[in-house]
Amino acid sequence: MPDQKTEGQRLESLMININAEMQRLGWTVEQGREHLLKYYGKRSRLLLDEEELDNFLLYLQLTDSPVPNPQSPS
Repeated sequence: MPDQKTEGQRLESLMININAEMQRLGWTVEQGREHLLKYYGKRSRLLLDEEELDNFLLYLQLTDSPVPNPQSPS
């Protein structure tokens, strides 16, 4: 069944890309878990469906590195 293998490869690719983006942002596993709970109501990426994984990856890709509030008082 090539469709299942292709889907498995796609999910694996999403996980690899999410890991890379989380590392780029300096996110800990706990920070990722908090985001998943807040926006998806799930504690683990393994519980997300393909569309949710796509959305999470896009969110990470569009997020800049975490920076303290740039408008902090001088």
